[in-house]
Amino acid sequence: MDPTAALIAGLAAGFAIAMQVGAVSLLLVETAVARGPRIGIAAGMGVATVDLLFAAAAAVAGGTAGVVLAEHETEIRLVAAATLAAIAVHGLATMHRAERAREDASGTAGGAAADASPRAHYLRFLTITLLNPLTIASFAAVATSLPLDDATAAIAFASGVGAASAGWHLFLTAAAGHAGRWITPRIQRGLGIGGRVAVLLLAAHLALGG
Repeated sequence: MDPTAALIAGLAAGFAIAMQVGAVSLLLVETAVARGPRIGIAAGMGVATVDLLFAAAAAVAGGTAGVVLAEHETEIRLVAAATLAAIAVHGLATMHRAERAREDASGTAGGAAADASPRAHYLRFLTITLLNPLTIASFAAVATSLPLDDATAAIAFASGVGAASAGWHLFLTAAAGHAGRWITPRIQRGLGIGGRVAVLLLAAHLALGG
């Protein structure tokens, strides 16, 4: 496959995978709504970074990655379910602790500063996406079907994926962040709880063989 075709394939794959409604995207929108576009964009770039890394790994490994992942499909699904469940439970516990901290005037200032760090949210979503084995499984499935027979094509494919993922997550988080200005704290809290409950349901669906 020539580099131009590989780049176009990467863009198409990047948009197709990034635009799927999943656990990470639900958490990402909730974070952008609650924290604003600056924090949301930082979080989105954490996701896009992992998409780029996984796309590069899948492009280099090619069919080998697809075979290995197919042989361990059940294990991958269960690990993904456990990971998502842990993320959701931790998020609910964090929301509860934050609400209690807001009731304590002495703990508000320090907590707000830490909570508002774009770097912290970038690293948080980078870690969440890294821990989700379904992400690399998606890219491996795409890379396996493409004749990425040289390094130039692999680099072009990964670059296309990275650009598409970054572009989509920039749009998504900026839009959600600006929309959050018109959403009341009560609704934001409801979105936060609802998003994490949705992640728990996705985890249960995976664990049951979905």
